[in-house]
Amino acid sequence: MEEYRGNGISKMLMSAGIDHLKQDGYSEIRLSAFAGNQAIKLYKKLGFSIRTVTMSLQL
Repeated sequence: MEEYRGNGISKMLMSAGIDHLKQDGYSEIRLSAFAGNQAIKLYKKLGFSIRTVTMSLQL
């Protein structure tokens, strides 16, 4: 929701989730995002990197 954007809520939630998974012994987190998703900037700031690219062609 627009009114909540830019307040750092997503970053806090993602960081808490990452910390929880680290404590549980996980060694990797994977996620998927559609091209153009605003959240990709956040994921990159948190240290995620692009590992695969999926391409499609609309017919």
